[in-house]
Amino acid sequence: MKGRRGFGVLLAVSVALVSFGCEGDTGPQGPPGPEGPEGPSGTVSQYAYFGDFGSECSHCHATTINDYVTTGHRFAYDDLEAADQSDLYCLQCHTTGFNCTVESGDTEIDPANCVEPADGYSGYIGDETDEGVARRADLEGVQCESCHGAMGPDFNVHLPEISFSTWDNSLCAGCHDAQITEWETSGHALSAGGDPEALADEFGRSSCNACHTSEGFILTYDPSYATYDFGGHYSQIGCPTCHDPHLGEDGGGNDAQLRTEDAVTLNYYAPEDEDDVPTAEGYGPGQTCMQCHKARRDYANVQGQIANGSAHFGPHHSNQLDMFLGAGSYEIPGFEAEFDANRAHPHQTLVTEACVTCHMAFSEDAGGHVVHNFMPSTENCAGCHPGIPDFDVNGMQTQVEAKMDSVAVLLGYADYHDLADNINDEFTGNQTWPADWMREVGYQFIFVYNSHDFGVHNANYANALLDTAIDYANDMLP
Repeated sequence: MKGRRGFGVLLAVSVALVSFGCEGDTGPQGPPGPEGPEGPSGTVSQYAYFGDFGSECSHCHATTINDYVTTGHRFAYDDLEAADQSDLYCLQCHTTGFNCTVESGDTEIDPANCVEPADGYSGYIGDETDEGVARRADLEGVQCESCHGAMGPDFNVHLPEISFSTWDNSLCAGCHDAQITEWETSGHALSAGGDPEALADEFGRSSCNACHTSEGFILTYDPSYATYDFGGHYSQIGCPTCHDPHLGEDGGGNDAQLRTEDAVTLNYYAPEDEDDVPTAEGYGPGQTCMQCHKARRDYANVQGQIANGSAHFGPHHSNQLDMFLGAGSYEIPGFEAEFDANRAHPHQTLVTEACVTCHMAFSEDAGGHVVHNFMPSTENCAGCHPGIPDFDVNGMQTQVEAKMDSVAVLLGYADYHDLADNINDEFTGNQTWPADWMREVGYQFIFVYNSHDFGVHNANYANALLDTAIDYANDMLP
């Protein structure tokens, strides 16, 4: 008891002294203490390439790393055949930091064909020390640093390489050169002449960039980039536009690491049909293409075009989805039965991946990959149409073309080329036509024309639009 009592008195006195001491003025500053030891330099590794499947990145990018390990890139080395795991030509694209260029058949690396830093996978080939074996294991597969550059030795000063372009700054070009060579001939690549500055001038505005630029598409269709600042840069639709390098199918992503396979509803439908809007879903990779290859005109806009004319008459270009579904065009009243009987087409059920089935077929001749020039080939149709020399199956395209000519003549033009070339002309186009019925007929014509396929996507619907346009025009003409 005495001990406890004495401790209590001492504590009370101490508290009192401290309390009184706090109320006084601050005393003069004492002399500086001795200089402490030098702090760490910030270098966190002796290596430029960390490897280890993004473990050093995960402290800030945990979600991205968790997604990345579900991708094919993560398993690029594991997916090689055993013999190919020692093939230098294969290793340069299936490992990280292989900073040397080798040709097929090379068995040795020429140092003249290597660049710094030198401690990527290629720097440890043949090194059977514990360090060499461990380093190769850490650098297997296509990892963060394959695309974003070596992270070390000081990740605090690392500026990751980031590009949403496929032309000049493609992060995919080193390994996917065959696909990019194909892409370079495509309409996607050659938009605005393949010039990013011209692309920005023409399509940088918000009403266009979602479908005409890489950055705009990603911002619109990939929720993980909803608040990302692209810095006002715009690039042609290319590899990173459609493919998410960070998220694999096993992690909840889409086929081929596509950014979106969401369902797509058509923009144009009558108010009475709003509970049953035509929708495309379940077409797998083809859903990615459908996000943009649609008409993008709503009911009020189309009705205004019919009544008043328009300097941008008809659906937005590339309305292939609408044609494929057999809907989405203005349909002249009184012909409902003809339209309803011709919406369905075998392609809707037989072409299971829609756009991709015909425009991106797998080809052994092209190197054993899906072709990326997006040009359809009759070989893609051979399963249903064996031996066809072109796409004019049973003269279908010839028939559609002839009907387009007929519509043009009924509207006072020489042929369908003349009508298409002048339909928006301020002196000879739709705004000069004296009657609404002409724009009703003209809209159905330009809908077929803008699909640019002469009926291939849905011959039934294309013919229904042209047949009813011809019948209606003949009824309205004196």
